[in-house]
Amino acid sequence: MKILGTGSAVPARVVTNDDFAAVMDTSDEWIYTRTGIRSRHVADAETAATLAIAASRRAIDAAGIGVADIGLVICATVTHEYATPSLACILQRDLGLCEEVLAFDVNGACSGFIYALGVAQALLQTPVAQGKFALLVGSEHLTRVTDFNDRSTCVLFGDGAGAVVAEASDAPFHFVSGARGDSDVLSIGASAPLPLPFEHEERINIPNVALHMDGQAVFKFAVEVMVKSIKQVLANAGKTAEQIEHFVCHQANKRIIDNAAQRLGVPIERFIMNIETHGNTSAASIPLALDELNASGELKRGDSVVLAGFGGGLTYGAIYMEW
Repeated sequence: MKILGTGSAVPARVVTNDDFAAVMDTSDEWIYTRTGIRSRHVADAETAATLAIAASRRAIDAAGIGVADIGLVICATVTHEYATPSLACILQRDLGLCEEVLAFDVNGACSGFIYALGVAQALLQTPVAQGKFALLVGSEHLTRVTDFNDRSTCVLFGDGAGAVVAEASDAPFHFVSGARGDSDVLSIGASAPLPLPFEHEERINIPNVALHMDGQAVFKFAVEVMVKSIKQVLANAGKTAEQIEHFVCHQANKRIIDNAAQRLGVPIERFIMNIETHGNTSAASIPLALDELNASGELKRGDSVVLAGFGGGLTYGAIYMEW
C-alpha cells in the first residue's frame, strides 16, 4: 500500500497549561515535566465529524484524485457523536462519495489508525475496492468525554483529525497488532441506558461516560508493547531500527517515546513529536503527526517509515512501510 496524500484539522481554540492552572491546582511545569505537553486544541463548535471532513478534503486534494475514485472509507474514532450512523457514513454523505463505497468505523482507541491502515491494505487487494483509493481517517473529540474534575487526566487530551489517501501498491507494507482486554486501565463508558417501562426501580451500575485512566499502568503497558511491536514489524520486514528514517508513534507522553527510542537504540530526532502543541488526540494522533512530517518536507519518497500505536482496549500495533 502506498500513501498518496495527507491532511489534518484541529479546532481553533488553543488551551495552554497556564489556562488549566487558572482554574485548578496545577502548573505549566507540573504538566510539562510529566508529559511534554504545553498546549492542546479544544473543540467549541467543531465535532469529530467536522474535523474529519476538513482533514479528508485536504488529504484528497493532496492526493490529486476525485471523490468518485474513493472506494473505501475507514474512520478510527471513539468519540463520534453517534453510535450510528458511523463517522465513515457521514463522510460518504458530506464529501459526496459514491454510494457504492465501503464505509465503516473501527474502535481501536489510540491504536485505531494503525488498525485502519492494516485493514485497508488487505481490502485494497480484494474486488471490494480493487482499482479504487482508500480514505483513512483518525478523528477525535476527546474533550467531550474528559472529566475536568480529574486534574491527572484532563490536562492530557486534545481534539483533532488526520487523514490519508492510499492505493494498492507493491511497495513493502508490514502490519502487526495485538490486544489485551482490560476495562480497568483505560476506558470510556457507554451512554446511560434508557429506563424500561416495566421497571419500578432505577437501573443500577450506570456506566460513567467520562474517560478513566490508570496513568502508571498505561505508561508501563505503552513502553512494553510499543517497543515489542516495533521490533516485531521490523523483523517481519527484514529491517533494523537503525535503517528507519522516520518513526511516527502515538503521542501520549513524551517520556514514553523517549524511553522507546532509548530501548531501540535510535536517535530521538528520528521520532516526530508534536505532543507539546497537541496533547493526546487518540486515533487522530498518528495521522496528525504524519501530516505534519509530510508538510515539513523531511519525508521523501522511498523513505522507510514505522508507525506505532497503543491505547484503550487495550490495543497496540505497528506498521512498516516505504513512503
